[in-house]
Amino acid sequence: MSIITVPHKKPFWRKVSLAQVIVFLVLLLVFFVSFYPFFYVFSLSVMPYEEYVRRSIHAWPAGFTMTYFNEILKDPRLVNAFVISVLKTVIGTALSVTVTSMAGYALSRRLKFNRLLTLLFLVPMFVGGGIIPYFLVIRATGLLNSFGALVIPGMVTSFQLFMVRAYFVDYPQEVIEAATIDGASQFTTFWRVVWPTSTPIIATIALLYGTGHWNDYFWPSILVPPPLQPATVILQSIISNRSMLQGLGLGTQLTPQSFIAAVSVILILPVLFVYPYIQRYVVKGLMIGSIKG
Repeated sequence: MSIITVPHKKPFWRKVSLAQVIVFLVLLLVFFVSFYPFFYVFSLSVMPYEEYVRRSIHAWPAGFTMTYFNEILKDPRLVNAFVISVLKTVIGTALSVTVTSMAGYALSRRLKFNRLLTLLFLVPMFVGGGIIPYFLVIRATGLLNSFGALVIPGMVTSFQLFMVRAYFVDYPQEVIEAATIDGASQFTTFWRVVWPTSTPIIATIALLYGTGHWNDYFWPSILVPPPLQPATVILQSIISNRSMLQGLGLGTQLTPQSFIAAVSVILILPVLFVYPYIQRYVVKGLMIGSIKG
């Protein structure tokens, strides 16, 4: 009679090495340091005024109120401002991704004057023309006080362009050559072959452009009138107009710190909701050019 022996399984804690524990603790610390500022801002935005003034340190939210958000959303200008922000982000990102991808693909090919064109895009990364020349150019082109001033001037940035160029330089040439042999033009090859298979870099620059459009504040406050200003400008205007505490009834008052926190939460939430869906593509896109072979 044979005796079947069952292999003894090691406990979970014996499978984990000291190095893994250290790495886990370091990552946990990094997560806490990165996440807590967002948590702190959210805590202030929903904390009642009485609880805010009762304690000097607010490490954890005490109580819950939507008063600050209600006060912000009552402003009639915000609905139009958020529509402008969404249109600016969607249209601006779509235009920027399309034009940047086409320009990056063109620079990755053997073009005439390729080095000169690359140099022209490289210079703006280190040298700027200044605020006044920029404004004069916008006015001379007829974009001032129009929606085009929000999406056209910053349509292509050098950093994103060189990211796309680096991606297409390492793109498999066999695929492009096969499309060329089949009779496809450069334009058809890009849109039918290269574009559909370049999701990582497209998602990466889309996130960078989209975040920039959503958070843009300085130039929209100068180049367009209030009806065309996005939510960032209007919310900052609301904060500036509330230099004094405004009575809310029931003996409570609006605190500027909590009001500013509520504004920050409104602007941060859309980015936090979108980023997890394209994070895996962004990681691949940001790694472009770091590994050869």
